[in-house]
Amino acid sequence: MSSAIEKEIDSLVGMGYYETEGGVIADAVRALLEKKPELRREIAIYLYKNGEVSLWKASEIARMNLEEFREVLSRRGIKIKVSGTKEESDKRLKEVFDV
Repeated sequence: MSSAIEKEIDSLVGMGYYETEGGVIADAVRALLEKKPELRREIAIYLYKNGEVSLWKASEIARMNLEEFREVLSRRGIKIKVSGTKEESDKRLKEVFDV
């Protein structure tokens, strides 16, 4: 990080606008992701590909519905990971769709 940015962060904390440097950075990242939603989608894809989040959670992070997110993955050649047994999947389907 450049010294100019570090000084700005330190100033925001020093003036009492934020309690910690982490708060400044978190707020800055949130603002960045609002301004550039494609980055949010890329983060979701990265986390999903690396097994850090489920398909549902990744679509939520990307702020896309599940079908839209699946389509993005498909266009990029990313396979959908299926986890759990058939019985677990059937149980989840019943819970979600009351089948």
